[in-house]
Amino acid sequence: MSTTNITDFERFGRSFHLKIRSADDFERVLDLDETHWVATSAPVSSLNFDDVFINILDKDDSGRILCSEVRKAIRWTLELLKDRGGASTGTEELKLSSINTEHPEGSLIQTAATKMLRQLRQSDAKSISLDQVRRIKERLEAQPVSEAGVTLPHAANDDETRQFVEDIVATLGGVEHPSDEKGVNQEHLDAFLAQAQAYLDWAAKGDAKDQKRDKSLTPLGARSAEAYGLLNELRVKIDQYFAQCRALKFDERTGDHFLVSEGELKNMDLGSPDTIENMMLTAPISVPAKACELSETESANLAYTEKLSAFFKTVVRPAIDKTAKALSHADWEALKQSFEPHRAWVESKPPAAVEALGTEKLQAYLQPKYRESLETLINESRDTAVVMDTIRLTEKLILFQANLLTLLNNFVSFPHLYDPISSAMFEMGTLIMDGRRFTFSVKVHDRARHSELARTSGMFVIYAEVDAKEDATGFEVAVPVTAGGKGNLCVGKRGIFEDVRGRHFDARIVQIIANPISLREALVSPYQRFGRLISGKIESITAASEKKFDEQAKRALDQPSQAAPPVQAGASPMASLPAGGLLMGGGVAIAALSSAAAYVTKTIASVHPWKLVITILCAALAVMLPTAIVAILKLRRRDLSAILEGSGWAINARMRLTFKQAHVFTCRPLLPGITPQDDKDWRFWSLCTVVAIEVIFLIVYIAVR
Repeated sequence: MSTTNITDFERFGRSFHLKIRSADDFERVLDLDETHWVATSAPVSSLNFDDVFINILDKDDSGRILCSEVRKAIRWTLELLKDRGGASTGTEELKLSSINTEHPEGSLIQTAATKMLRQLRQSDAKSISLDQVRRIKERLEAQPVSEAGVTLPHAANDDETRQFVEDIVATLGGVEHPSDEKGVNQEHLDAFLAQAQAYLDWAAKGDAKDQKRDKSLTPLGARSAEAYGLLNELRVKIDQYFAQCRALKFDERTGDHFLVSEGELKNMDLGSPDTIENMMLTAPISVPAKACELSETESANLAYTEKLSAFFKTVVRPAIDKTAKALSHADWEALKQSFEPHRAWVESKPPAAVEALGTEKLQAYLQPKYRESLETLINESRDTAVVMDTIRLTEKLILFQANLLTLLNNFVSFPHLYDPISSAMFEMGTLIMDGRRFTFSVKVHDRARHSELARTSGMFVIYAEVDAKEDATGFEVAVPVTAGGKGNLCVGKRGIFEDVRGRHFDARIVQIIANPISLREALVSPYQRFGRLISGKIESITAASEKKFDEQAKRALDQPSQAAPPVQAGASPMASLPAGGLLMGGGVAIAALSSAAAYVTKTIASVHPWKLVITILCAALAVMLPTAIVAILKLRRRDLSAILEGSGWAINARMRLTFKQAHVFTCRPLLPGITPQDDKDWRFWSLCTVVAIEVIFLIVYIAVR
């Protein structure tokens, strides 16, 4: 039964997190229902842990860590450790006395650790470190015979076996060795020997020197392969020629369609050698004739003259008639039939990359000594595999001892996220931009998907593209702006990104999700918008007046010598005087404004001062109070869980942003010699003072009335 109670939890951001302060609390995690875990799964790419540790946790290579995998890791660690002190401190030093040797795997780890210390000449050591284990591991992985059953060429004890391994790698491609070289395993050895045997069996059937062979496979003896190559190359053109001859003999009108027509000739660019060459290659091999004979020279297509001569010399004369100058249709059919067994043999050739080595070398490699020598090396990998398994088991226990407590405090609970002096393991680094440091950032794999969820967080989020040249590939991060104001943040703005290892990279904003950042910004924004509206109107009026003045001045300057146009009936006298009219018009406008100002002043003077003050205060409060209420509600709803969920996390709890977090995640470092009191924003506090005075005045006024 679980002994966990409410006192074992801490409240962060309006949600409860289990206290996990030492390895003794691991059992409470096992007792805790997954619904009370802050996270139930997370993508491995978002965790800044040792890569081997993460890969061990993600045993099924799904790319995600599930709560069930975390539970297995806890149970295994508790079973293997008698003394949990190392797991509580997160040390990478494993005490031999802390290993539970009564567990089968614990006994293997104890034996492996003792052997490794002996190899390092530290037999008297009472503990072994992660660095020591990995040094032994790297040394074994660099050996020419690996635990994966892969043998490198230089593992061979003699030159013949070494060359054998090199030829297998050259023909079949080889397999990866932990040292990043190519080697050979049992599967590749078997495939190579099978291909070699199949190719040699096939080649032996067509060996012209073999007296026991099937003579029909080589109708022209040693020159059968060359002759078949020429016959096969010209087969289509010769078949076409005899078909056209038979058609011409049946109907002479068909002869007009075998060659290029006059219309086609007119449309051809006969000045282009390529066009002429293509025409010749597509034309018949010879001009079709009723005699149905293919002559070596007469009427032959010049594009095929050389090939025809070689064909008659290599195939026709040796196979039919030594003096033949022409080939009949019957002889052609008989010639093709005589090469049918050879064609079938050629097409039955097995796909063998080993052919490049030649039959002589392949016959040598089929001798038993080559297989036996290489299999001996491959079998050595079995002993290496056993050793590597126990080394990896030792490495696993050290990694779990060192990292499990930190993992649980970034998975089951998130105390580091709410601690100002520490950071969570999913934080990627700090974005430095606009004179501020944005210390909370998470990696983004799919910005469109992330932004869809980030909009529900109620936070102002910027997406920055990080140019991580040292890692060869860049990445994107989502960075919430949690305090202050928008400032000069905009798409395209550049800054630098400092990752958790202290490296600096170029960064650029590529997208912004706008939401309220702070109460100060929300209170000031209505007045800023009103100010922008007024200044915009003034600028537009000023621009229009300047434009009108420029047009009138231009007309006056362009026509200095012309007489003033007659004044039309009902028109203003000033209209006929461009310059003087403008000045008089300006005077009238000033007089009108002065009259209006006087009226407004008189009206205000007639109003009681208290009423005037109260009216202004009410107007200001009518703007500020709704804005403040809406801003406070939105700021209280800001949720960090949506930022993590966009990166692939499965979050159970609401992770509300606290005031302390807001000023840790977004901060503007003080100048040297400036104290926090000196750096207070006097504008914000002045605004708060004015609001307080307004409220007091309003209360007094209501009380007096």
